[in-house]
Amino acid sequence: MPDRALVAGLHRAGRRILSRVLARVRKWFDGAGWFVGGAVVLLVFALLAMLAGLQSRDSLLWTGQQVTGTEQQGLVYYRWQGQSYSLAVPGSGSSKAVSVYFNPGDPSQAVTDNVPDRVLAGLLVLGPAAGAVALLVIGGTRNYRWQRRKLKRAREFTL
Repeated sequence: MPDRALVAGLHRAGRRILSRVLARVRKWFDGAGWFVGGAVVLLVFALLAMLAGLQSRDSLLWTGQQVTGTEQQGLVYYRWQGQSYSLAVPGSGSSKAVSVYFNPGDPSQAVTDNVPDRVLAGLLVLGPAAGAVALLVIGGTRNYRWQRRKLKRAREFTL
């Protein structure tokens, strides 16, 4: 059983380190309120888009088991563990190789690979996340750029 004094000392040391780290992060973003606020809004949007995507049927495109099926007249036929399954798809073409994604627990519920859906889901999550990172970088370097501008103007004024 650990000594209470040791645990209390570790707790104080951890709190001291955390307060120093948080103070440094606050200093980086001092005066960047709107940038940080915008980044938080974008990250919340990205998180909500990701959660909505995971709740939709298209989440199988990211988390499902992939097999190759054959399309014939609007139906895709695929096999999983010796069982044959079929999936209705829009159109009436014929293709020898169609990627099908499904939950291994319920192989009858499947979706075909759909590039536009993947791109849209990626943009809805990665777009706002990249925008949030850009806002944090701009906000974090704002004080540095402002101080450089003030020093440059002060040098030009004295010359």
